[in-house]
Amino acid sequence: MKLVYFNVKGLGEPARLILAAAGEEYEDFRYPFDVVDLATYKFNKEEFDNDKKTGKLKKSMGRLPFLEVDGKVICQSKAIERYLASKFGLMGSNNEDSAIIDSYCESIRDIKTHYFATKKLFDKPKLKSWFDETLPQKLEELESLLNENATITEENTPNLFEIKIYHFLVEFFDNKEAVQKAQQNCKLLQQIVSNIATNTKIAAWIEKRPKTLM
Repeated sequence: MKLVYFNVKGLGEPARLILAAAGEEYEDFRYPFDVVDLATYKFNKEEFDNDKKTGKLKKSMGRLPFLEVDGKVICQSKAIERYLASKFGLMGSNNEDSAIIDSYCESIRDIKTHYFATKKLFDKPKLKSWFDETLPQKLEELESLLNENATITEENTPNLFEIKIYHFLVEFFDNKEAVQKAQQNCKLLQQIVSNIATNTKIAAWIEKRPKTLM
């Protein structure tokens, strides 16, 4: 099994966390990725650009991440995450639990979409309001959903949503202080984050993984 992405966390890190939780050995292939100007999203990724230009990445439509399994290529980060979570038993014990876990993950995606829409406005007051008001509201709504299906989060093995919410609340945002404040009324989410952070296999991965800017 080979996971191909850039040498950053980004869209590839949830898959790496899933593989860590499963204790799975794999090739963690990373294209070099250097930040030229973060403010304008200018990066140097010459090796990737060359491989894309010469058609080496056509099986993933020139996009990353992708996962190679037994000669087959799985592209799109969310498809990779669902595949790995299903393969390693991180999607609940039945189809209904699996669908609920998937719906929680989609809820996180909705929050991210709303965040990016606000961020691209380049309006500091609106962005502050998003962190101070919108994010706490969204997290409390998500916490309420979790409480409706609490048994899903009681397994000893972490599920996909738990890994995703850890990544979202701990690693996704630059404004760590605002995110900490936004989740202060969400005790269940905080407990999930703590459980993932102290999971032996995941903690070992976090300790040994390459140190990257992003």
